[in-house]
Amino acid sequence: MSHSIQVNLFGSLRNTSGDLNEAEKTYDLKTATPLMEFLPRLGIPADRIQLVMVNHRAADKKTTLQPGDRVALFPKEYPIFVDWNSYRF
Repeated sequence: MSHSIQVNLFGSLRNTSGDLNEAEKTYDLKTATPLMEFLPRLGIPADRIQLVMVNHRAADKKTTLQPGDRVALFPKEYPIFVDWNSYRF
């Protein structure tokens, strides 16, 4: 079992670390962690995030991340499908 989580950043979120080429990051995650407790570890203000997907599915703020999950973060400038409106951050 993996003890990490993979985070993919899209659009303007890619350059938050100062490295324009760093679109994918790996973080240690040994236990289940609420999404809203994990996001501050990334150093990205929540008001810059429009949509979070976990394992290729739209996630809401109540989502709990598990070790081995894949997380994708999309910034405000990305268009999203209308049926994902309830998942907007």
